[in-house]
Amino acid sequence: MAPTLLAFDDTDSPDGMCTTYLATLIIEELRDLDLIGLPRLVRLNPNVPWKTRGNAAICLSFGRGRGRSSLCGSINGSPVECYVAGDSVEPRKVVERASRVLEAMAELGCEQTNPGIVGSNVRPKPSLYWRAVREIVGLAEVESQLDAIGAVWKKYKKGRGVIGATAAMAWRPRDRTWEVIAYRHPDKIGTPRDIDSESVIAMDKATKATFNNYDYENGHVAIAPGSPCPILFGIRGDSADELLRAKDMIRGETPDRWLLFLTNQATEDHIVSRRVSSLEPRDSARLKVRVVTPPTTIPGKHVIVRVSDSTGIDAAFYEPSRTLRDAARALVPGDEVTLYGSVREQPRSLNVEKMLVRKLVKDVRKSHNPQCGRCRKRMGSMGKGQGYRCKRCGSKLPPSAAERVAVPRRIKKGWYEPPVASRRHLHKPLRRMSRVNIDNL
Repeated sequence: MAPTLLAFDDTDSPDGMCTTYLATLIIEELRDLDLIGLPRLVRLNPNVPWKTRGNAAICLSFGRGRGRSSLCGSINGSPVECYVAGDSVEPRKVVERASRVLEAMAELGCEQTNPGIVGSNVRPKPSLYWRAVREIVGLAEVESQLDAIGAVWKKYKKGRGVIGATAAMAWRPRDRTWEVIAYRHPDKIGTPRDIDSESVIAMDKATKATFNNYDYENGHVAIAPGSPCPILFGIRGDSADELLRAKDMIRGETPDRWLLFLTNQATEDHIVSRRVSSLEPRDSARLKVRVVTPPTTIPGKHVIVRVSDSTGIDAAFYEPSRTLRDAARALVPGDEVTLYGSVREQPRSLNVEKMLVRKLVKDVRKSHNPQCGRCRKRMGSMGKGQGYRCKRCGSKLPPSAAERVAVPRRIKKGWYEPPVASRRHLHKPLRRMSRVNIDNL
């Protein structure tokens, strides 16, 4: 039989703990069992209103290992190995043991924290993952699917964590990345992190397959979280082997433990190509649209641009997106773009996370009022959209008679994205976009 799957979710809070850290504690508790395959870190719908922080769920696979094994972590100085294959163990016993660790460590006192833990020898249908990363899924529906595959589970409080846990268990990667996460010694959790920024920059420049390490625009170490959680740093990339080398390049505080995860981060699994007319609140969408109004800067230095395919919507470029927002300021009516983002309910708008400029029109602007054909004097405006009249002889000309000049564009065709610190976990950075055919976007 296949190895036993164990998944859990919603154990952290905005003020502490981390579901990935719980994975290391559960592996430590179940050290008499073998880890089969890499631990999986699965991000789900980033627009879920009740998420705590990054909306990540974890799926581990335990059993009696067979065949080749490889290093995937270290806990208290002891190596953690994972096997390529293994035989199953009793899911109920695994859930019972793991749930004791969850109960001791989860932030159960936080109103937003509603953990769940699931064990099974059968993966749920992959369609559940795709719905959970793009939609809102109900607990009753998930429990029905768990019953159908003979799974066991425990839920705490509202039990929403069962949804995320089951979705993580259902994930079959189409695209994938890896993340190596280093954790702090327990007596340092909550104190300022000691990470040498120069070593992060050096690592970023020395590795080819890592990404989102350092925000050069804001001078920010992006591998370190801002919350008082147990994570020291997390390095993401497209090569597991390179990540294992990269973690050893970081100077500063010594990690207490580390673990390598297979993830869906930076895959944009949450994004669906849609029409503006079909958008619903909390959708994550890719829109192929045309700019219909000049950009407007509103309080907070955010930029709003009206776009349309057949139905219009305001595209919002927020101040922290910096270069992306500045690119939006350079758009003019008629430009054609593909926008990636999430739909806000009030006011209804698309919060833009990435943009592909596909086509630029000429930016032709009025330079002067027209000259009177008789008097050779500049004519005066009769009001917006009403044309021009000569003050001397009274002759009139339409609005189109104004003299116009083409202004050099301050934007080029191509991709625009926010600084590293402003990107969501599922955002696919441009360095991972080389395989994408932009003609279809």
